[in-house]
Amino acid sequence: MTILPSSLPGIDVASGLGRIGNNTGLYVKLLRHVANDVPNTLATFSKALENQDAAAVRAAAHSLKGASGNLSLLAVAEAADHLEEAARREDFDAMRVCFDSLRQALLAYAAVVNSLDMP
Repeated sequence: MTILPSSLPGIDVASGLGRIGNNTGLYVKLLRHVANDVPNTLATFSKALENQDAAAVRAAAHSLKGASGNLSLLAVAEAADHLEEAARREDFDAMRVCFDSLRQALLAYAAVVNSLDMP
């Protein structure tokens, strides 16, 4: 049996667990999957911003917002929402600022998950 702390910075553990039927093992697996994918996620956004592809930024932000919202990754979901809105407006200056916030949220999230002493 996997024991998960009841409180993690930036993560509403109870809500996230509730969304997947309180299956702690699956929740931890999903948390780790998202954390392990942070470098790819950041690269996707960086490339889309470099190419000034607002549609790609919007799509990636929307996808990340949904996934992180389902896992109750509060800071990540909020940052992704702000980036999606900036992309919807095609405001590249705002997108860069929002991407910096998203990067910080993702890196902080990954650090929390990677520090968990769990199988």
